[in-house]
Amino acid sequence: MDPDVAVMHEVIEDLRGQLFKVVEPLDDADINRAFPGLTNTIGILLRHMAGSEQYWISGVVGGGTLERDRDAEFGRQPLAKGDLLAGMRRAQAATEKVLAGLRGEDLRAVVQGQRARGVVATTRGWAILHATQHLAYHLGQIRLMAALAHRDRGAASG
Repeated sequence: MDPDVAVMHEVIEDLRGQLFKVVEPLDDADINRAFPGLTNTIGILLRHMAGSEQYWISGVVGGGTLERDRDAEFGRQPLAKGDLLAGMRRAQAATEKVLAGLRGEDLRAVVQGQRARGVVATTRGWAILHATQHLAYHLGQIRLMAALAHRDRGAASG
């Protein structure tokens, strides 16, 4: 892998490893647990993270499909941890494939992506950094929610 791309890949993999470690001890009830004052569950965030990574890295950076139903990522139906982790692994494999084919100079190539304010022109490097920042942001939320789930489980059993 190109050294400039490898640095980004290393950060993404570190964050992903942290995410899997946080989620590993949780069960489906924890994944779907709603907390007062919070809109999303851990499961919703995991589904959203996989969708976002697929969009920004596979789609925008890699030139793959840009089709995404972002609103569906936030659906309220019960989710299974195994299915969500499989979705994260699919996103991981797609990211690996895209990043393995990039060179440092490719990071400056202009691409277009859909943001809340509409279509924006940016670079492949920015899109990778955006996906990385997004992963880190939601990892922090999931850490907090996992701690709350652990606390609630302890209170219920004690």
